Amino acid sequence: MISVKHLDKHFNRGKKNSIHVLNDVSLDFPNKGLVVLLGPSGSGKTTLLNVIGGLDKVQKGQIDFFDHNISHYKSAIWDKIRTEEVGYIFQNYYLMPNLSVFDNVAFVLKMIGIQDKNEIETRVNYILKQVGMYRFRKKRSTQLSGGQQQRVAIARALVKNPKVIIADEPTGNLDSKNTLEIMNIVKSISANKLVVLVTHEKELASFYGDRIVEIKDGKIINDDQNTTLQDHAFSNDNTIYLKDLVEVSNLESKNLKASFYADSDEVLPTQVRLIIKNKTLYLDIQSDIQKIKLLNEESHMVVKDEHFTKKTREEMLVTTFDDSVLDHSNLDKHKKFTISFKNSFWIAFRKLMNFGRKGKLMLAIFMISGMLVAFATINMYSILTKDYKDALTMDERYIQVNKNSFYQGNGGASALLDKVNGETSGDYVIYMERLAASNQLRIDLGNGAFKSLASNIKIEYSKQLKQNDLYAGRLPLNANEIVLSYGVYSKDVLNDQNFQDIGIWRPEDFIGEVLAFSGALSDPQKRYTVVGISKAKYIAIYAYDYKTAFTLTNFDSINSPSYTTTRQYEESILQSSNASLDAYIFTPNYLELKQALEDAGYMVKLSSQAVIDQNNIAIAQQTAANLLITIFLIGGGLLAFYFVMRSSMISRIYEISVYRALGVRKLEIYSSFAVEIILLTTVSSLIGFGLMSFILGAFSNSPLRTFIGFRIDFFIILFGVIFVYAANLLIGLLPMGLLLRKTPAQIISSYDI
Repeated sequence: MISVKHLDKHFNRGKKNSIHVLNDVSLDFPNKGLVVLLGPSGSGKTTLLNVIGGLDKVQKGQIDFFDHNISHYKSAIWDKIRTEEVGYIFQNYYLMPNLSVFDNVAFVLKMIGIQDKNEIETRVNYILKQVGMYRFRKKRSTQLSGGQQQRVAIARALVKNPKVIIADEPTGNLDSKNTLEIMNIVKSISANKLVVLVTHEKELASFYGDRIVEIKDGKIINDDQNTTLQDHAFSNDNTIYLKDLVEVSNLESKNLKASFYADSDEVLPTQVRLIIKNKTLYLDIQSDIQKIKLLNEESHMVVKDEHFTKKTREEMLVTTFDDSVLDHSNLDKHKKFTISFKNSFWIAFRKLMNFGRKGKLMLAIFMISGMLVAFATINMYSILTKDYKDALTMDERYIQVNKNSFYQGNGGASALLDKVNGETSGDYVIYMERLAASNQLRIDLGNGAFKSLASNIKIEYSKQLKQNDLYAGRLPLNANEIVLSYGVYSKDVLNDQNFQDIGIWRPEDFIGEVLAFSGALSDPQKRYTVVGISKAKYIAIYAYDYKTAFTLTNFDSINSPSYTTTRQYEESILQSSNASLDAYIFTPNYLELKQALEDAGYMVKLSSQAVIDQNNIAIAQQTAANLLITIFLIGGGLLAFYFVMRSSMISRIYEISVYRALGVRKLEIYSSFAVEIILLTTVSSLIGFGLMSFILGAFSNSPLRTFIGFRIDFFIILFGVIFVYAANLLIGLLPMGLLLRKTPAQIISSYDI
């Protein structure tokens, strides 16, 4: 049974216009019977009904609803109760305008888990016949009159055979004939189930109610069993009783019998001619009466040659309704999303296809928003992943030994070389010097023609490379073979274009070209064939050995002095006129050598350390400078999306109101709305994101990349796409979340406003 105890509720609580709509209301409802809540408008009867049905909540009190004891409002519990145990008949129908009459009624059967199409069809067709709406089953609710919509709403409440029927003025929009038919059905249901009905019609309450609870100003002022046995005085508006009218005239002949009736003695002159032609009866009526109706089978009017007589309660309650047809206790039930993905998609798609100018403007705004998000995320990603290797001018694995550590102490250059040789077993090289090649190198094109290379090329050693360090080609095998770095081709802003005129369109096209010093193009000892391209982004030539390196950096003095051992080359490097510079040493196990030299008292660091420090500072500075811009761009785009989705939600608030009133779970409504957001994002924001990504990618592959470069890879594209969808879903569902925090009654009142 249902019991409510000490219910207390205020509207506008704590304000000057506060209304005490329920004032310490306590009621016990039986398991079956028709209980009528009777009272004038504003008495609180509908609020009490909404509280009993879980559409609204109270500030105080407890509700016992069969097996549920509820002292605090929990929407999930009430959703389950409304779905499975309550059939709600709303005064304003609340039918889904996009569904047919059949689908509106079938909707609640799917909510309780009935998926068998035959079982659904049997129940829906039966209840539609009972309320006289079977022949309208394929029409949409918007094509029906108010009374017809109410009958469909009643059918929807009854079809799932609930434990409790809650009816808020169910006959308010019906004529007398339909009122009697519907109330007879409701009354017959109350023989086995509880029906709680709100009305302000005392005669209706007295005739049908088993118990009448009168409410005024939020309080129960009377609660009595109905013992009235009165006859029903309602006349049927669809029945004409001829003997209650005035017979104005009567004409009878061989082929015609005509009678003229009126409901008053004052009758306007009327001329009628009946014409039969081609087996068709034509009526020619001339009268000042403007409203003319033809009575036939489709008019639903009945003419009886008798007086109207009141009917007894027993006569009025005769009905063919059999609720056993609707019993579903033995059916297999499988609950699924009532608002299916397919239906949600097509609703959203049709809405998209019907966009007008404002809708198309909205899509354009979303596209621009996607472009802003793409620029902001790619720009910030490029800053945060800024690679110090892009700023290197030499191999990062060189150990940089401070000049004062060996030039003026610690035994000089010779002691440093002894220490390095001992720690590495001779597996090392000394960087020649941090100076450009002394003479400009050129590509020999033959016939005296040449193409100059950059003048700031650094010299390193092929010993630093392994095969997997190469972008293309192989390592040098003799002194006349060299490797160029990838940066020779692409480091400078227009280098790649500069080489196209000699047929070098890609870095690997350098392989096989011959390099020589200007003025020595014919000297075979000073000609070097390119055999490989390293992956290094800085500009460098990898020499085969020290002698080749000396030749490349000291062209004028290559033979003076003459060095015959590696040690002589190394000492020459450290003790030359340029020895004011730090020493740079490479070895495969460079970290171990670095630690050993530190332990020996040398001031050492990795050659890349300064670049790393500068890169970290640049990242911090650029992040700080771009963070606000990123937040502004992304935030602005999402804010625009929020307001557009809020507008979309408001346009669907009627639909949401119906779903919540029927007991559809919040998750299903979120999912339905999410489908629309995903579709809108796909055709707008995603396209904008992709377009901006393409533009920035093309920019990064252009000659201007040296000035402003963007890092675009699979990760940032994937992250950006996920971010666009996730952010749009989060922001787009936010207004829905704020709405669904309200009770169904509050949402309904928002729609009514």
